[in-house]
Amino acid sequence: MAKTKDTTDSVSVKPIIFSGEMVRTLLDGRKTQTRRVMKVQPPKNEDFRGSYFGVCRSIADGFRYFSCNQYDRAPKHPHKWELDGSVGVARDAGFPKEYFCPMAIGDLLWVRETWRGIVKINAPWEPYKEGVARYVPDSRICKGVEFKASHVSNNEPWQPSIHMPRWASRLTLRVTNVRAERLQDISEDDARAEGVRKEEFGRHSLWSGRETERPTLSSAKQAFLDHVWTDLYGEHETKSVGANPWVWVYEFEVIHKNVDEVN
Repeated sequence: MAKTKDTTDSVSVKPIIFSGEMVRTLLDGRKTQTRRVMKVQPPKNEDFRGSYFGVCRSIADGFRYFSCNQYDRAPKHPHKWELDGSVGVARDAGFPKEYFCPMAIGDLLWVRETWRGIVKINAPWEPYKEGVARYVPDSRICKGVEFKASHVSNNEPWQPSIHMPRWASRLTLRVTNVRAERLQDISEDDARAEGVRKEEFGRHSLWSGRETERPTLSSAKQAFLDHVWTDLYGEHETKSVGANPWVWVYEFEVIHKNVDEVN
C-alpha cells in the first residue's frame, strides 16, 4: 500500500500511562507498540454470519476520489476512521460508520509512571539533606525526580502515575503508525514489539510476558495475550482476551527525553 499523508502538520501532545514493568521494556528498547481498546467498538464478524468488517482510515475532508485505486494515494484524515466491509449490515444493526482515533501519526505521547519528587525538607538556610515529599507543587522547588520502575527501594512515598505532571516525565513516544485490528489478530512480530521476554533453549525460544516468571510459553503471541493483556484486564466482559475487542495499535519511537525537550 502506498504511503499517505495526514491533512495537518500540527502535532498533538498527550499523556499516556504505563505500568512499571512496561516502563522497563520501554527503557530496554524492547517495546515499540501498545494496544488500547477502542472506546466505541465496531461490529465483530462472529456476531453477523456471512459478514465481514474492517476499519480503515477516512479520506481527508474536502477530498474526492472516484475509484478504489485512488484511495491509497489520497490524503487521509489524521483521526477519522470508517467501517469497511458489510457496512449496510452494520448500519441496520445500529453501528456507527465513523470512528475517532485519539492518536495520530506524528503525535507525541509523554509517559506517566509511578514517581516521587526530591525537595528540601528543611529551611533553605539549613544545610540538611533533601528528602522525598508526598506533594511537589511544581518543578521550581523539585530538586530531582525518582522513578519506581528504576528504583531498587519500594519505600514510600510514591506518587501514582496518574498524578505525574508533564515536567516530571522522562520518556516521550513519537507515534509512527496507527491501525485498528482485533486483539487476537496480533502477529508474532507485533507481540515481540509489545515487549515480551524471550529465552533461547537450543533451537527453541520460550516466552513470558512477566518479569517474575521464567519464560515457558511457546510463542510471543501467547505470552502477550496470557500474561500482558490478561494481567491488565483479567476476565473483563468487554476487554478480556476472550472478548477479543477491537483495539487501536500504536507504533512508536521511544525518545529518552522530556516531551518539552523534543523538537
